[in-house]
Amino acid sequence: MNYVSWIARTISILGASVLISHGALAADTGQLPCKTTQECDANAAKVGVRASGAGQAHTSALDAAEDQFYWLNKINKASTVMLMEEHIFPKDVGQLIAKGVDYTIHQAKEPGGKRPSDVLQIERIMTDKVGEEASVIHAGRSRQDMYATYRAAKLRNQTLDFAEDLLSLRAKLLAKAADNLDTLMPAYTNGVQAVPITYGHYLLAYEESFARDQQRIREAYRRLNLSPMGTGVLSDSIWPLNRARLAALLGFDGIVENSMDSSQ
Repeated sequence: MNYVSWIARTISILGASVLISHGALAADTGQLPCKTTQECDANAAKVGVRASGAGQAHTSALDAAEDQFYWLNKINKASTVMLMEEHIFPKDVGQLIAKGVDYTIHQAKEPGGKRPSDVLQIERIMTDKVGEEASVIHAGRSRQDMYATYRAAKLRNQTLDFAEDLLSLRAKLLAKAADNLDTLMPAYTNGVQAVPITYGHYLLAYEESFARDQQRIREAYRRLNLSPMGTGVLSDSIWPLNRARLAALLGFDGIVENSMDSSQ
């Protein structure tokens, strides 16, 4: 057994021990067989993992397309790149993992392909295809930091969708106001008719209010666009992961520093 195989086996054994010690809610869903996406989601639901998009409203076609399966595989791609760049595993292992990730993504597009929402079910598709050594992709990470990263990415996308829609609304208000610079309308103070104003002036009041909302969204975005990835489950990771590189590969501006704050 070579070094990487030993690492893969050790991760599997240690993972199973931790899962067993934490009871059913931490069950290894990768060991529960499923032939379809629906079966995979049903097995995951038994241990508290919600199916991707279940009960969620989408803010755009892109938001709907970039579901949990999409983001978990994007995280897998970023992890593969980072693990190779940091020389944590040799090149041939990186190529094996990349082959497994690529297969997982493309099989979902084929008739009868699976698109599970659970991390371990996705890894099972990889290892069934390319072998157990590909499981080392999970080195230094956990379902918790991966799901936290997925939620942060989804919130980021939805915040950007909301910001875009608000910008569109403001543009329409400005255009309508420009068309009504001299259009008079009645105005009231305390329910009593007062000096007339223009319709353009009236519309600009709402536009300025929405402009403040746009500022709030921009400030919120700076706070939320931080990556939890690489913090593990609770007390950070002993693996020499490059969290800043993971964040950059996933489109985040920085990292959440504290491992408990990031995903608990």
